[in-house]
Amino acid sequence: MSSEEMIPSLDELAQALGRDGEQEPSARLRRAIEFSAQLDQLGDALIERLVAEARGAGLSWAQIGEQFGTSKQAAQKRYGTPGLWPGRLGESARSVMDRAGEQARELGHNYVGTEHVLLALLDRESGLAAHVLAQLGVRREVVLAEVPGRCDPRPDECIAVMPRLKRALELAGRQAERLGQSRAAPEHVLSGIMQVPDALAVEILACHGISAEDVQRALAARLGVTPERLLARRRRRLRRAAA
Repeated sequence: MSSEEMIPSLDELAQALGRDGEQEPSARLRRAIEFSAQLDQLGDALIERLVAEARGAGLSWAQIGEQFGTSKQAAQKRYGTPGLWPGRLGESARSVMDRAGEQARELGHNYVGTEHVLLALLDRESGLAAHVLAQLGVRREVVLAEVPGRCDPRPDECIAVMPRLKRALELAGRQAERLGQSRAAPEHVLSGIMQVPDALAVEILACHGISAEDVQRALAARLGVTPERLLARRRRRLRRAAA
């Protein structure tokens, strides 16, 4: 069976969400958004798994890069993980990531995404990040209800780090450095996630009226810096793009 035959048509996907007239348009749209996020996460997880299988079968990063139409270095940077958690993380941030991995396993997921880290950051042990989320009214049960694709726990299965989370951890490390710290803390991880617009954690918060900018402003106030300093690099890039 070809990949084209495996993928349902647009009409079939629409029917899976309920026929026109059976639900309010807003309810169907909400289900479509949730379904799209779930498909996106599953697609990333599938690629992560098959890249790992390809590496296990002896394919080089150059060969894998050819499949993506990119370079060896780009493929390795996106899908290779030097240790479980990428990025320059301090001890407290690595503890957050370990809890995120545990949360993913409890949900039966074979990947760790920004949504799992958001759940971990809500723990009191996350310090400043947890206080900021509590201040904004973010509750664990609300986030947990929005996490898609829950199934039976997989305690012994290896888990992948999703590309958006890898990007967020890179940004966390850069921000920590910009603020004069050599390693990222939980608050930098939260800020890094908020700088990835299509991260599921950002979408979950947005569904409950909390924007990435709200989080960044609250973080900046706790850190004693201006919001502009947290987003300095991003804004400079936007100015260059507009020039």
